[in-house]
Amino acid sequence: MVEWLIELGRGIGRLFLSPLFYWFFIVLLIAHKSRVKKERRHFGTKIYDIFYEMKHTWLISLISGIVLSVIVMVAGVSLSYPVILLLSIITILLSIVGRFTWLSAAYIFSFTYIVLLVIRTFFTDYVPAAWLEDLQQVDFVSFTTLLGIFLVIEAIIMMRMRQNHTFPELVKGNRGKWVGQHRMKKITMIPFFTLIPGGPIVSFASWWPVFDVNGTSYSLMLVPIIFGFEHVVKGTIPVKAFRTLGNAVLILGLITIGIAVTGYYLSVLTLVSAIIAILGREFISYRFRLNDQMKQAFFSPEPNGLLVLGVIPNTPGESLELMPGEKIMKVNGRVVTSEQAFYEALQANSAYCKLDIRDVRGELRFAQRAIYQGEHHELGILFAKEHYRNNDLKSRKKAQ
Repeated sequence: MVEWLIELGRGIGRLFLSPLFYWFFIVLLIAHKSRVKKERRHFGTKIYDIFYEMKHTWLISLISGIVLSVIVMVAGVSLSYPVILLLSIITILLSIVGRFTWLSAAYIFSFTYIVLLVIRTFFTDYVPAAWLEDLQQVDFVSFTTLLGIFLVIEAIIMMRMRQNHTFPELVKGNRGKWVGQHRMKKITMIPFFTLIPGGPIVSFASWWPVFDVNGTSYSLMLVPIIFGFEHVVKGTIPVKAFRTLGNAVLILGLITIGIAVTGYYLSVLTLVSAIIAILGREFISYRFRLNDQMKQAFFSPEPNGLLVLGVIPNTPGESLELMPGEKIMKVNGRVVTSEQAFYEALQANSAYCKLDIRDVRGELRFAQRAIYQGEHHELGILFAKEHYRNNDLKSRKKAQ
């Protein structure tokens, strides 16, 4: 027990030796700067704070890491240093462009699997002997099972996203007018404990480890796994898209786990599971993108009311519990059909506002609050509208 506790502390310390731990924050910073530049170009202001791309994922990541660590420890799953290094290299290469499209576990683990297979088959003469031995003994059943588990976690994160967890944007529609869309973009890091060949930990039961492929003694390492996703939705409200994508990825993850486990009896099925994960994830993305493109833009100007595209955090709009997809019908008793009419109705009573809102179910509700000096002049509500021009920005600042 003492050896396990000591190794537990060392394993946590080894987390900070992983390049992925630091790369995670570098990618977040790059994504933040790119997003803020786009937000200022589209809406004239920054909307979300730094590192918002990982917000609302930490609870799931923490629980997943704990559960996964227990599973790995009970099963005795071992990942060697060369495998962890290769996972890190593949992750960095897939994220170096700053987009999260290729950061699905389906790509990270499957590409790593394929590279491992190619190295073991064709490049044995170019790999150091110590590393080659570790690579030859990789247990592909546990590796592809981990792939499926991370796909399930990815699906859970998707299905738990809410209306205000995405990033609103403006794009040119088919008729040349500006319409709104939402970018579902999240990244997270899940650290979990795994066994590393060589160390003070030895087998404590006849059945442990279940997959005894790398030796008889082990040490612990807290391995950070980075994954994410990025999809654009324009034809419907984001929350519906979350459920559609999440359900599809969940099914793919369960299928991958099922095929990977049967690889224990027929090893070629581990390769089949990796290929299915890649092709399945690509098909899900393609089908979602195609279906969305066939629909009319949901966030487009309408003759009756103002459709809410987004709400800036920590503004009156957020305290009024406005959500993307809701429609503002009246402001202070005045019917509003344009942004200018909305702004004028707010100015009619600078200390108080009352909104008549039609929610996404078509039901009418009312929201009201006092307005204090220094708060956002449009309540922090974002609409699908023309890009701000410098002159517009100057005139609005003077109006405040």
